[in-house]
Parts: sequence; structure tokens; C-alpha cells
Amino acid sequence: MKHNAEDSIYCDPGFEAPRANLREIIIRFVSITIISLISIFVDSAYAHAEAGLLQAFIVSFIRTALIWNGSMLIIQFAIGRYSMFKETFKLIAFQVFALIIFVLLVEFGEIYTVENFLKIQLSRSEKSTLYIGSLLITFMISAIYASTSFFIQWKENLLRTQALEKANLEARYDTLRNQVNPHFLFNSLNTLLMLVNDNPVASRYVESISEIMRYMVQSSEKDAVLLRDELKIARDYVFIQQSRFGDKLKVDFDIPESCYHFAIPPLALQMLLENAIKHNVVSKENPLTVKVFVHDNQFVVIENTVKAKLDREPSTGVGLDNIRNRYLHLTGKNIQVKQENGKFMVMLPLFEKSI
Repeated sequence: MKHNAEDSIYCDPGFEAPRANLREIIIRFVSITIISLISIFVDSAYAHAEAGLLQAFIVSFIRTALIWNGSMLIIQFAIGRYSMFKETFKLIAFQVFALIIFVLLVEFGEIYTVENFLKIQLSRSEKSTLYIGSLLITFMISAIYASTSFFIQWKENLLRTQALEKANLEARYDTLRNQVNPHFLFNSLNTLLMLVNDNPVASRYVESISEIMRYMVQSSEKDAVLLRDELKIARDYVFIQQSRFGDKLKVDFDIPESCYHFAIPPLALQMLLENAIKHNVVSKENPLTVKVFVHDNQFVVIENTVKAKLDREPSTGVGLDNIRNRYLHLTGKNIQVKQENGKFMVMLPLFEKSI
């Protein structure tokens, strides 16, 4: 399934802590150097160094660099594992516990180095000073870094919500502008169904169109629908397309009923089926094969063979990016997109529908 820019997808798992650029690296290096220099003059443990100022500075610099960079990695890992807004207590508890253990290990190594290589015998109070001082420095740096990460994620979530609200308003406006009175359409389709009642295929065709339209109207105000309902409409959509393409379009649904209670955004399956047909050749020589199945009870997968059209239809702008934004808004999860071995695959996370 080949997609235009409008259908692009960011395969980003979600929020990432800010990455270091050259300016940040320079600031970090200078800060570590300054803290290391201050430490060897302030910490009483270095006051009677016999190995010389340079050796003491090297030990202090390594200690400070380990604590600084290690703390940042711990915070990055914690933010990636726990939601900053939904799992705040777990996030803070993990960070505090991990940072304390890490700092104690680093300080144990520093004390060992000071006593065995700098030949400085430390008293209990001097060791306590090193432990407490390092913990204070660590939590000060971590608080600044975590606050920055929190602000960046809050800003990203705010911008994402504003963009989604704007997209929803535009989509509703387009729907209102283009829609015909649904009751008139349903009544017209019912009349048409009576006229073609003696033709089973035509009757089923009209019924499928009517069901899809009714579903679109009913789900327009919903954020999520049951997979069971989405599958029914997807099958109706496939029937309509197979009436057009015949054996040139093959769609296999393999969804166990045990997964019917899961939810997905409305019309997500129909959009992906439509994209597969829109962007690929559907012919006798190159039939389009689509499989819809559940993977590991966590994803509903739409997989299709790839034979891109030379003269592609213009994109409507409603595709992968639309689905991706709805998933991020609803669950904070991202869809997965893969293309390999002549197949295009989209994996939609399944989630429980709140009542």
C-alpha cells in the first residue's frame, strides 16, 4: 500500500526525553568541570590529599560525570516506562529509588578510589559528607531535568490536543457541508431496496451501503467502537468493493469472537481497506490480497500485498495520519506500520472501551 505525504506516519513510540545537542553537551561538560573543582576544595575528604590536585580533580570529575549522566539516563528510562500524567506516583517512586541506589554505588566507588589510590583515609563523617553531598547534587540536577522534561511533554500534549481539536472541527464542518439529510438517503435506499428485492446481489449491495451510511452517522460522535461493530461494517465495505472487482480483490477476515469486546476508533478498518484499494493495482494479473487478523490479542492487523499504481488517485488526506492522531489522543499509544517482503502491514492497538 503506497501512501502520499498526507498518509504519512511517525513511528515514534511516544514522548522522548530531550536529546542532547552540541550546546547542551558543552554546558554539561562545563557544569561538571565546575562542580568537580568546587568539590575538591569544599569536600573535607580531599582537604589532605597527598596524591596531588590533578589526581583529586580526576576522581572528582569522574564521580560528577557518572552521577550527572547516569541520573539523566535513569530519568529518561523512567519517563519512557511510566506515564508522567497517568502514573505520576510510580514515576517519582522509581526515580527516587533508582537514583539513591545509583548514587550510593558511585560514592562507594569514589570512596574506594580515594582511600586506595589517592591514599586518603576517610573518617565516618567524611564519608557521610560525600554521600549526602552527592545525593543533594543528584536530586538538584534531576529536579531541573525532570521539570524540563515535564514542561516539554505538557507543551507537546497541549499542541497535539489543539491540533486534534482543529482537525475534528474541520472534519465535522466538511461532513456538515457535504452531507445530505440522512433520513432522506435512508428512505431512498429503502425504496430502492424494494425495487430490487428480486435480485439478491443488488439487495445485499443496497443493504450494505445503507448499513455503512447509518454506521457513519451513528459513530460520528464516538471516539471508540467495539471491534465487533467495526468488523461488520468492514465486511459490508468489502462486499461493495468485491461487487466491483470480483475475484481480483480477496479479503480474509480472521478475528476470533473472544476479541470482539475490544475497541478501536470508528471506521479505522474501513479507512485502511480503502487505502489498500486506492493505492494498489487491483487486476486479474495482480489481484489484491488483504488479510485482517489479530496478533497476540493486542493488535488488529491489516496486511495487504503491494503493487503500487502508476497513476495514483489523489489523496483525501484521511488516512494513516488521521488514525494515528486519534490513537494518540485516546490511548497515548501509536500504531505500527511495516513494509517488507512485498507486503504492507498496519497494526492497530486494541484497547478496552470505557463505559
